Amino acid sequence: MAVPVEAVADEPPPVGSSDSVEDTRVPGPETDMSQSTSLNELPPELLWSILGHLPSTASTAQLLCGVCKEWRDAILHEDKYLNNLQFTLDTNQPFRGLGNVKGAVAHRRTWEHKRDEVEELMSKASPFSRNKKSHHLSPAVPTLLEKASQTGKNVSALECLGTLRETQGDHGKAHKAWKRVAMLGSSTGQFKLGEIFYRGLGNHGVDGEEALFWLNKAVKNIAVPLDSDSLATAAGIMGFLHLDGEGTQACNSNAVKWFRVASSNGNKEASKTLGWLYNTGQY
Repeated sequence: MAVPVEAVADEPPPVGSSDSVEDTRVPGPETDMSQSTSLNELPPELLWSILGHLPSTASTAQLLCGVCKEWRDAILHEDKYLNNLQFTLDTNQPFRGLGNVKGAVAHRRTWEHKRDEVEELMSKASPFSRNKKSHHLSPAVPTLLEKASQTGKNVSALECLGTLRETQGDHGKAHKAWKRVAMLGSSTGQFKLGEIFYRGLGNHGVDGEEALFWLNKAVKNIAVPLDSDSLATAAGIMGFLHLDGEGTQACNSNAVKWFRVASSNGNKEASKTLGWLYNTGQY
């Protein structure tokens, strides 16, 4: 006897068959996700658990600050976390349209000449730069960098802030950042302070003694050695200080010693000065 098709369709599956087993498959894209929790609804307490598994970099913190206001506030008010953040900044061009003197240039007259050349080139490159003050306009400091700098213990944050302010042409604020980080043992901060006093930048007049003090600390900082370019410039400045008798008694022997250090690290100005001293019989 033939069985109608409708009966077969409505007949329940046999007990023990695979069709009777409860479906435990992972829900697909069509599954209703309306009950899931979004990132901005997660409790701030969860933030610290997440941070423990992530690198302590400013870029990571910046991304987490964008999750929600609660997370942003928690990060910006946690000094212990801010102290350990690592900041980096492109020292060649932190902001588009702002330039800086590149290379190891020691003597203040040479540096001033190079700086004027940079400013002239930038004014020609931009139709909006009609005067020298136009490219010293200061963009706002990122809040995360400002907060980390305010703790007074984050070396990388203060170094980035000093570099940013210096490149903006705001040497007064740059001096404050460099002094704070120099006191924390940063060779870069010590070098920059010495450079400020030697060149008479910002509201600070030329002070050879103060420049020599900080430059000497920078070049002898074994814990955090200067990079080659900074060492070349710092040693070159010290050479001129001893040669010209600024901040110390004039001494060609000490001048030659520092010019050799500067020359070996790529300071062409120091090499030329050494040649001049040798050829004129001054050493």
